[in-house]
Amino acid sequence: MNRSSQSPLWLEPRLAPKAWGEEIWINSARPEFPARIAGSRLSLEQILRRQPQLLGDRPRTLFGDGLPVFAKFIRTDFPPLAHIGFRVRVRPEDFVSWTCLDIELLGRLRQRLRVPDQRSFRAFARAYESWAEDRALRRWRADPDRDGKLAASLRRLRTGSAADLSSLLARLGDNRARIADVLNEVDLRRQAGNLLLIKAGLLHALFGLSHQFHPSDPAQNLGAPKSEAWLPFLQGRDFRLAEVQQSSDSTCSLADFFTPFLWDKGLRFRKGSACRGLCESAVRRMIRSMDFRITKIPDILCKPQSMEPGPGSRGCRLYQILDRPESWPFFTIYRLDLLGTRSRAVSWAAPARRTFQHIVVLKGSARLAAGARMRLINARRPAFVPAELPGGFGIAAKEPASLLLISVPN
Repeated sequence: MNRSSQSPLWLEPRLAPKAWGEEIWINSARPEFPARIAGSRLSLEQILRRQPQLLGDRPRTLFGDGLPVFAKFIRTDFPPLAHIGFRVRVRPEDFVSWTCLDIELLGRLRQRLRVPDQRSFRAFARAYESWAEDRALRRWRADPDRDGKLAASLRRLRTGSAADLSSLLARLGDNRARIADVLNEVDLRRQAGNLLLIKAGLLHALFGLSHQFHPSDPAQNLGAPKSEAWLPFLQGRDFRLAEVQQSSDSTCSLADFFTPFLWDKGLRFRKGSACRGLCESAVRRMIRSMDFRITKIPDILCKPQSMEPGPGSRGCRLYQILDRPESWPFFTIYRLDLLGTRSRAVSWAAPARRTFQHIVVLKGSARLAAGARMRLINARRPAFVPAELPGGFGIAAKEPASLLLISVPN
């Protein structure tokens, strides 16, 4: 038996800097940011390609030989708010019209600016993002003073009058108010510790990021379906989002209210044509795979349910957050809290499983032991536990720690 099938794999996550913050891809086997095996040049993807049996028979039967699920930590520079699904019934034709109008108005804004270099672009981007954040916090309601201030601040970059630019910004804000008004707005701080299910097809957006969804119908040729789940939490004093997702990274981005442009030898749209952005036909094609049904937040919310941690465990609490194979066959999530103190070590003896497990640390640190091997795990050093690990494994700590146990239905 290969050695890697007899012990956990300790991983090195990958940092992905973003214009709006950062993502830490914790245990990915995707080519963009594959997790490395600690102390090795090999990645998790390379190990699993050579030894797919580490996943277990059931995951391979359900999802094939690729890693079916991984996790990210997300930090944004914006308030912890999000849009998730429609709160009222919306006609697809209306949504196409609003989305295309937003792109058209952004195109007009681009035409009314003269941005000669990257330094000028950064100045514009800072001013525009500040305006967008302020307007979005008020659900994009009319604010002539704020529009006028942005127009005045761009005097060195605009090609027309401040009044004309202010009028354009007002139209942009009015249209976005119409879009925001039909969406659920969720304060993620109030959901800390709970899980929000974002199924393929559901429109969503973290504050400061684009409005997007993940395709649900492979026949549309928009990429493999992807469902994900968000778990807001505090890491020290910082607010984070743990995102657990299927390993597809197919995303349809429809509207970017905060960072619609980038600098590439000139001011250009991030999505679609450099000059015009997404065209109407592209928007229509994408939304064929989008879910226009009303979303009730309580229906997509999972709260931790306390359960017995099992024999051989002490000083710990185990919670089932998500394990619904009938309605959510994509992955499972449990949370383990270790209540250690300097004077008292605590431990959890993991029950045998026929599927792999991701061990992701939300806060604190612990030690993972399997056989004669014991190593530290923390937020920057997660672990992958192979299926049917001989002798099982355990987790111990001398300080408070909280971990996620991620797998697929057993």
